[in-house]
Amino acid sequence: MTASLQSFWEPTLEFVRSHVAWTPWIVFTLGFAESIALVSLFVPSTILFIGIGGLHSAAGGQFTDVWLAGATGAAIGDVISYLAGRLLKDDAHRYWPFSRMPGLLPKGRAMFERWGFWSIIAGKFIGGLRPFIPVVAGMMDMPWALFVLGSVLSSLAWAGIFLAPGYGLALWPW
Repeated sequence: MTASLQSFWEPTLEFVRSHVAWTPWIVFTLGFAESIALVSLFVPSTILFIGIGGLHSAAGGQFTDVWLAGATGAAIGDVISYLAGRLLKDDAHRYWPFSRMPGLLPKGRAMFERWGFWSIIAGKFIGGLRPFIPVVAGMMDMPWALFVLGSVLSSLAWAGIFLAPGYGLALWPW
């Protein structure tokens, strides 16, 4: 590691070590924000998850705590989006943020009509549609238990896939 990078790395790592207990809460919040319509457009969680995973691992943190926190935040965000869809039904397109992005609900609806349960899983990995698929699932009266199952599975996979590379990078012998 070069001297300039070393001078940045050591204080950063020390800061993370002394605040390691905050990491699950930060990742929970990022996962939650990523699953809420419009908010998700301003949260670059993918790159943040990779970076947080690397720093957290280098500071001695455990993957499982952060992974479950991110997945829980994402699943709770999905539930809120699903409930919004159930509440708004066919009027959802009239309300902000849906009225400002009129193409997203029809795209989400088309995906949901074609793939049903599997759209919940796949939708978690499609950035622009991620928070809209749960809304559409609610609008289309997807059974609650089936939605929760899809949300939990996709949230666990999503959080794990985007946190794990950072943990792997931290183990690399730099």
